[in-house]
Amino acid sequence: MKAELVLILLLFFFNKKNQSKKSNIPIDKDNNILDTKLGTSIDKTINLNVPYTLEKIRIMKKIGSYFPEEFVPILNKSLIITEKIITLYETVEFMQVSEANYIKKTIPVKNSKERLSYIINTIQKEMPKEEIKNMGMAMEMILNMDKYKKMLTILNSVMSDPESLNDPTKMLNLIEPFIQDKDEKEKEKLKDMAKMLEIMKTLDTSKKTKKEDQKSKE
Repeated sequence: MKAELVLILLLFFFNKKNQSKKSNIPIDKDNNILDTKLGTSIDKTINLNVPYTLEKIRIMKKIGSYFPEEFVPILNKSLIITEKIITLYETVEFMQVSEANYIKKTIPVKNSKERLSYIINTIQKEMPKEEIKNMGMAMEMILNMDKYKKMLTILNSVMSDPESLNDPTKMLNLIEPFIQDKDEKEKEKLKDMAKMLEIMKTLDTSKKTKKEDQKSKE
């Protein structure tokens, strides 16, 4: 009786006349999927429509708990058999595909910089930050290429002109690339700080000048 119920449930999953695909999958008398290379098997043709069947499986999993307790093992067996058949069918279908055009055409770009920019933006949009971190330092460097370039530019400027660190205006020019993405309020604050440093430097210079003048008079 159980075997008959399983078969009825399987027919419920697969029985759709329209828009169906036929799949010859070997199943034995107990409705177990067989390997055709091992022994004899009963060759049955199943009308298989994958989206339709998956939807029925989803619904059955939702309503299965409302069935009588004695039906639960039968339902579970029918569901697992159906899922195995679908997986086997999709695997066979996939193995028969010799070519796949996942990337249909290339997108024209002006130069390598623009190409890299598109790649970086796409990765940042499609992948969570945690996954990017897990991919290691190389990926992080690629995604932060512009940031590292700015840092190298500042480093070169400082090394070529160490006195620039004492000049608030030059310091503001050095950090300007890093504040381009900031809002206007933050930019104004940094500019105000630079002005204050400039005033302090001017006052300090005037004090030093006065002291030098006094020493020269003495």
